[in-house]
Amino acid sequence: MNTLRASESAHSSADNLPGLATIPLVEDIDVMREPVKTILTDYGYTVLESNDGDTCLKIGQEYPGPIHLLLADMFMPGMNGREIADHLLSSRQGMKVLFMSGQSHGKVLSHGGFGLSFGFLRKTFTPEDLLRRVSETLGPWPHG
Repeated sequence: MNTLRASESAHSSADNLPGLATIPLVEDIDVMREPVKTILTDYGYTVLESNDGDTCLKIGQEYPGPIHLLLADMFMPGMNGREIADHLLSSRQGMKVLFMSGQSHGKVLSHGGFGLSFGFLRKTFTPEDLLRRVSETLGPWPHG
């Protein structure tokens, strides 16, 4: 999946984006999750990786520091991205949410993105798109 390969251009075009946040990444497809983790980690983000909702929730409960942004696939077997976000937000107030999906933004809204302020990133995306959307969803620093 060459659209997710980390590249020099991703870093040079996103030099103004701070990589200081902690991000739980939940994606059930390994070939999507691994490159996303690599891009975010290479840029300085702390990535808490999981391949399902239950694991993500456990990590979210056990992680002692602040969690700034949940990056979750919207449509997965078992718990979907919205359900994961709802659970984590109950104990992680102020956490931002960025959903990923191969579906359109409208489809995400119709499947449970309603009522929740979130960012959206349509698969497939470039490293630049990923870094930009993460930064936009996090908003201005500092994050507490």
